[in-house]
Amino acid sequence: MDLALQILVSIVVFIGVALPIYALFRDPVPPEPPVHRRFAAALGDHHATVFENPLLAPILNQGLALTQRMSLPGTRAQIRQQLNASGNPSGYSVQEYLALCMVSAATLGTASALLMIVTGNALALLAGPLMATVGFAIPILALRGAGQRRSRKISKQLPYTLDLVSLTMAAGSSFTEAIQTLIRDEPDDDFNQELAIVLSEMNFGTPRTAALTNMADRIPLESLRSIVGAINQAESLGTPLSTILKLQSDMLRMQRGVRAEKLSASASLRILLPSMLILVSVVIIVFAPLIIRSIQGTLF
Repeated sequence: MDLALQILVSIVVFIGVALPIYALFRDPVPPEPPVHRRFAAALGDHHATVFENPLLAPILNQGLALTQRMSLPGTRAQIRQQLNASGNPSGYSVQEYLALCMVSAATLGTASALLMIVTGNALALLAGPLMATVGFAIPILALRGAGQRRSRKISKQLPYTLDLVSLTMAAGSSFTEAIQTLIRDEPDDDFNQELAIVLSEMNFGTPRTAALTNMADRIPLESLRSIVGAINQAESLGTPLSTILKLQSDMLRMQRGVRAEKLSASASLRILLPSMLILVSVVIIVFAPLIIRSIQGTLF
């Protein structure tokens, strides 16, 4: 009777574990890259990713199958925003990057749990979920860091780009021709790459105001949003764009100067405490022999 009960319990446990796994991975994921990367490859702009690695592709495809059944709207929106901000040089989709996060979480969690079990540590059950959470967060944090670095580079480049566009338009070029000149001269510049996307959207029929607004949505910079808003307002009011761009570049430089003055003023306050500590240390070092002799009664 006990043997039959054990067999029944084993069967129930096996079914309880096998059914969720089957439900997650019953639909195979096609190994070919998504449409946007196939389209880029057809145009000669192909970038190989880890999903095309023959050794990692089976594991990552299983991660794709898992992410297709997960909602996570907040995480997906965050990944989409950071992919846009980082420029997404490899052409990852949100689904693929979420799969990378899931595979990283599973790998780190399983490895840490096995290590704890082998070493006989009683915290093996806690280490697995904890390290899985860390593994899920590592790719997201790396992507966020890449987006922030690229946003800072674009922020530094903004005033100079606006000056060049303004000068080119003052020489008789249109806004589109000025952007085309910038892209042709420096195609690898981060901001010029965003301007190339704006031109592509305009060539496909998107209005200029909408294309510029999309660029401001991709790059999380308040200065860029204000510039796009000023350009769109100037277009609706008929104000010369070259004048608006020149004013915006001057305003950005003025804001940068004010920010530098604030940082220099705060630096003097921040250095005050270390200076006082150094001064106290020097006084103690100078008078330490006298203090020791005074305590020992051998001062005179």
